[in-house]
Formats: sequence, C-alpha cells, structure tokens
Amino acid sequence: MELDENQLTGYLPKTLCRGKSLQNFTVNNNRLVGAIPKSLKRCKSLVRVRLDGNQFTGNIAQAFGVYPNLQFIDLSYNKFHGEISSTWGRCPRLATLKIAGNNISGRIPPEIAIGTQLQALHLSSNRLIGEIPKELGKLTNISKLMLGDNQLFGGIPLEIGSLTDLEVLDLSGNNLSNSIPECLGNFIKLYSLNLSNNKFSQEIPAQLGKLSYLSQLDLSHNLLSGKIPSQISDMESLELLNLSQNCLSGFIPKSFEDMNSLLVVNISYNDLEGPIPDNKAFQDAQALAGNKDLCGNVRGLRPCIPYTRYERTSRKGHNKLVFSIIFPLLGALLVLFTQ
Repeated sequence: MELDENQLTGYLPKTLCRGKSLQNFTVNNNRLVGAIPKSLKRCKSLVRVRLDGNQFTGNIAQAFGVYPNLQFIDLSYNKFHGEISSTWGRCPRLATLKIAGNNISGRIPPEIAIGTQLQALHLSSNRLIGEIPKELGKLTNISKLMLGDNQLFGGIPLEIGSLTDLEVLDLSGNNLSNSIPECLGNFIKLYSLNLSNNKFSQEIPAQLGKLSYLSQLDLSHNLLSGKIPSQISDMESLELLNLSQNCLSGFIPKSFEDMNSLLVVNISYNDLEGPIPDNKAFQDAQALAGNKDLCGNVRGLRPCIPYTRYERTSRKGHNKLVFSIIFPLLGALLVLFTQ
C-alpha cells in the first residue's frame, strides 16, 4: 500500500493488516495524525514501512512490536515521545531504522546492535542522553550512523573504529568530549564526517588524512587545539572543510595549496597566523576572520612580508640579540682579569 506524498488527513484505520499479509505500508509526507493502531503493531508480515513526515503521536516504545521480516522503517519527523525500545534488536532483518526529528528521550539501547543487520541508523534531532553504546561497534555492515542534535555525552567509543563500511558519520550538536579517536582514520569509505558543536579537545588526529574519499569534514565549534595537521591535504576528494570556532594555532600547512578539489573553507576564530595558502578556497575574508595574524592577498588581511625579507629581518634581529648578550659578557670578563 503506497499512499505517500498526498494530502491525506485524519487517522490511520484500525483494521490495517487485517489479512495479516501487509508487507509494504507507505504513507509518508501527508497530514496524518493520532496514534498508531494496534493492528499495525501486531502485523508480523511487514517488510517496509514509511510513516515519516506526518503528525503521528504516542509512546514509541508501545506503538511498535517485533517484526521478523521488517527490513526498512522510517518514523522520522512526527510527534512520537518516549524511549527507544530494545525490541528493535529482535527484528533480525532490519537494515534501516530512522526515528529522527521526534521527541524521543532516554538512552540508545545497546540491543539495537546485537540482533539486527543495520546498515543505516538515523536518530538525529531528538532528546537522547547518555553515552554512545560501545555495542554499536558490532554493526559491521552499517554505512550511515546519524546521531546528531541530541544530548549525548562522553567520548566516541573506540569500538566504533571497527565500522569500516561507514560512509556518513554525524555526531554533531551533542555534548561529546575527550579527543577525536585516531581510529576514525580507518573509515576508508567515509565521505561525510560531522563532529561539530561538541566539546572535543586536544589535537586533530593526523590519521584523518587517510580518508581519501571524504568530501565534507566539519569539526567546528569544539575545543580543538594544536596545529592543523598537514596530512589533511592528503584528502584528495575534500570539498568542504570547516575548522572554525576552535583553539587551533600555528601556520596553515602550505600543502593545502595542492588541494584541487577544495571548494569551501572556514577556519575563522582560531589562533592561526602566517600566510594563507594560494588556493581559491581561501578567498573568503569572513571565513578567515578572528585569527591571530593571518596574511595574504585577500581584502581584510594584511599583505604578507616576502620570505627573503622576513628571513633577513629575522636574521638581523637574531644578530642584535647575540651582540646584546656577548658584549656585556666580554666586558665583565675584562674587568675581572684586570683586577
């Protein structure tokens, strides 16, 4: 039954799945309201369900059951509340579970990863709390893990590093902390990594440079410090790089000039200094603002001192410092020996 993207209103009929043979039930992007009928909860024949983009209500833990044949279910962008039930882990064929944009609270049940074959888990934009379960590391077939815009805390469990088929990882908009684990460099198929708006600290791991398929990297609005690792320039497919609103310092690696795929860069509000790379992506003054002392041929930045001149100036300063130390020392020794 496919009734998606219409202007259907009202409630779902109570007699859904009366014949116990309903497999495909698709009513997404309508104006349907109310609770999920109990007949759908008991419908063991379901294979594919789309209820997203409506105004369904009710406790999500009580509205749905165990479905031995279910492969895909999208409950996103409704008004469900309550906690995610551990019974989803008893759906052995479940490959896609999407419950984004609801009012879901509580923790992510680790059982989700134990009894399913999930390839996509989308729980963003809810009110989930707690730590990311280390059991998610057992989802070795997963390609999309999206937990953004919740209230998750703690670090990224190292077990996540075993998810080598990941293509999209979005943990943005939480309260995650500690360092970014080096194991994220194992995600060789990853093309989008968003860890923005958290509390990650310490340095950006150089291992991220192994992500040769990555096209979007957003680490903005964290507490990251140290230098920008030059290995990031090894990301041959990178198009968007956002490192703004951190505590990064030092010079921007000159190797960034060779990143031909780079289209958009934002490194604003750090403690960076020195010349900006000669790359078309580094031409937006706003994306460079709020740093210590960047220079370059961009309006709003000071021109850079040519290297030879800088070297000569630096050498003169060094000579003055040497003379200011040696001459007084020689004078003191001369006085000592003449006494």
